Amino acid sequence: MWRSLLHGCGVLWGALTLVFFLFSMVPDPARQIAGQNEREEVVEAFRVKHGLDQPLGKRYMRFMYDLSPVGAQGLKWPSLGRSFLSDRPVEMAIVQAMGPTLVLAVGAMILALVLGIAVGMILAFTGDHAIGRWVLGLAALGMSAPSFVMAILVAWLFGHMLYAYTGLPMTGGWKEVDPFLGPRLALKNAILPMLTLGIRPLSVVIQLTRNAALEVLGQSYIRTARSKGVSNWKLARSHVLRNALNPVLTSASGWLATLLAGAVFVEFVFGWQGMGLLMFNSLESGDLPMVMGCVAVVATVFVLVNLGMEWVYARLDPRLR
Repeated sequence: MWRSLLHGCGVLWGALTLVFFLFSMVPDPARQIAGQNEREEVVEAFRVKHGLDQPLGKRYMRFMYDLSPVGAQGLKWPSLGRSFLSDRPVEMAIVQAMGPTLVLAVGAMILALVLGIAVGMILAFTGDHAIGRWVLGLAALGMSAPSFVMAILVAWLFGHMLYAYTGLPMTGGWKEVDPFLGPRLALKNAILPMLTLGIRPLSVVIQLTRNAALEVLGQSYIRTARSKGVSNWKLARSHVLRNALNPVLTSASGWLATLLAGAVFVEFVFGWQGMGLLMFNSLESGDLPMVMGCVAVVATVFVLVNLGMEWVYARLDPRLR
């Protein structure tokens, strides 16, 4: 476990270093933010305020020190810097935007796992037939379709053409302001973006579950259990599902973090006020600290999810312990 933790810290350090130097290549962000007609005194004051006048090495050391939980006085809260535009702490903006994005990502992943495992197990036990081939064909199509294309199609079909039946809006955040009741949750606005985000992992989970279950069903102990009259339901619950979950969980661990990063286009299409939309708007406006903070958070989630999945593997498969 300690080896995995050290490896995860190394990956995180490498990702953050790469992000820093990539965004350090942007030519004179102070001039881009201030505009070409702004006075040089104002631009220089902007550089000094945000440390852009310092050498690259010193800026990198400051960046890593701010991110470190250990400071000169002991433990401290990591800092992602301040926004170029609003001058608010980046971590404050990300925490505010992370909640809506987590709602979408976790909801989409739960949908993909529950529905995908169920459909994959059914396809494995029912064998080769026309309906199964249609389902696998649709899964392959859903896996290859870009998220922004699916977002537009889902919004147009369910939020416009079928709105009279679904009642689902094309755009909206997770909170709405009622003129009489004030702010309230509007989770129905999350259904369409959650469905869009879940299409690709759902397609992957269906195929992985079916293939892994077919491999387990071909084992000799399964044939022995069937010869003794064990029902398909008991086989699926006690033997097949447990042994077929490893590749599914491997995929799920990567997809959960990928959904956080890939929600940019989906949140933009549906107007969902999450981290994806925050990252898109920051890129468009040149707010580099905000973009770097979002990327750093996504990289951290990747590492934490992978460490969590290693622990889950050890619980599911005692051989790994």
